[in-house]
Amino acid sequence: MLRAMQSGIGLWVEAALLLLTFLVVVPAIAAAIGYAAWKGKPKNFSQEMYWTAFASAIAVSGFLMVFAQRMQADVRTWQYIAQLACFGVGALLFGVAGGCFLGVFIYRRGVRSPDSPS
Repeated sequence: MLRAMQSGIGLWVEAALLLLTFLVVVPAIAAAIGYAAWKGKPKNFSQEMYWTAFASAIAVSGFLMVFAQRMQADVRTWQYIAQLACFGVGALLFGVAGGCFLGVFIYRRGVRSPDSPS
């Protein structure tokens, strides 16, 4: 009975971390990258570079998350940790891709603020 309860608790913890990742961490990463793009940072990035970073990040993210989903690793093996790691990195890259997608549309370079000297 106790072993079955521990397994159930483990699944709840895993589900909570998954929700935390997709509802808090991923949007926070996307917002941070979008805000940096809005400020025109980094200086060597342009809209084209944000587009390239978006395409690369979404491709790798999709590959990692689909790969992790198809692993079907047993919870009692080391492969389960590898599966969680692949999915976690894929989810973080999904946030990076979202931020770069925002950067494509809200990127500003050379916009002067009202307090900057002419």
